[in-house]
Amino acid sequence: MANADDLVLAGSRPTAASPIDALHSRTSTVLLVDTIVLFFLVQLYVGVVIAAVPTIFGIIIWNSYKSKSDWAYWFAPMLIALVSTMFAIILFLHVYWLFSGDGGSWLITILIGWATISGIRFIRIHFHPVYKLGYSGNSIYNNKFELPANEILAACPTCLAVLAVNPMLLSPSDRCPECDNPLVLDGLEEE
Repeated sequence: MANADDLVLAGSRPTAASPIDALHSRTSTVLLVDTIVLFFLVQLYVGVVIAAVPTIFGIIIWNSYKSKSDWAYWFAPMLIALVSTMFAIILFLHVYWLFSGDGGSWLITILIGWATISGIRFIRIHFHPVYKLGYSGNSIYNNKFELPANEILAACPTCLAVLAVNPMLLSPSDRCPECDNPLVLDGLEEE
């Protein structure tokens, strides 16, 4: 049987890095950007010296999360949640200003809304059992279960639910039993 590095998102092209490592890298980048955003938002209201304190904590969390320290696993989504909450408040204010005629920008409102939703998605990843296993360095194959010869473990490209699938039988009409989204994304089917 293959190892966890052979886990491929259903309908996606294989890459050199495992999907869990790639997702961890993206989450680490989001965490670093959120730390920088936190610094700029806090320093606007209380000054640079006081804003340096949460920024230093954010950098420590980011560095530990990037190196997959156990203690940093839940601090990362907490920091992302803090910044996402700030974005949600700013989003609410922008929507209010747009509809009350006090000014505002549709583009900024859309970008802040996108940042808020993206932050929530990165928080949700931490509750997924496969991501927890990948972060801790464990393998989903440690459970010693056997798959039929024609099946592999794959993750839904939308919700990352782990599924046993026969890749030769996947079609664009196949849907994930967890989120009901297509398992094969448009444009990735074989012709």
